Amino acid sequence: MATRQRTEAIGKPAASGRDLAVTWRGKRFSLPSPEKFPLEALEMEEEGKHLTALKLILGADQYATWRGLAATAADAEDFSAVVMKELGRGNP
Repeated sequence: MATRQRTEAIGKPAASGRDLAVTWRGKRFSLPSPEKFPLEALEMEEEGKHLTALKLILGADQYATWRGLAATAADAEDFSAVVMKELGRGNP
């Protein structure tokens, strides 16, 4: 998606180079900027191991917090939508 399209879709350009923070169900989660994602997380994503990738990106402590709040596939989708909105990807 081009920068112009991304801006039109969500009203702001994608974050670049800065770490991100999202709030989900009252908890704040810090994520590295996409450029800082561990390569292992990208490999897990390519293999279809999305939760393993998320665990690597969030780190063990934040992942445990997230898992305490998430119980269903719908919860994982909702969290992903919040993160993707902050990244400036996908539909808001």
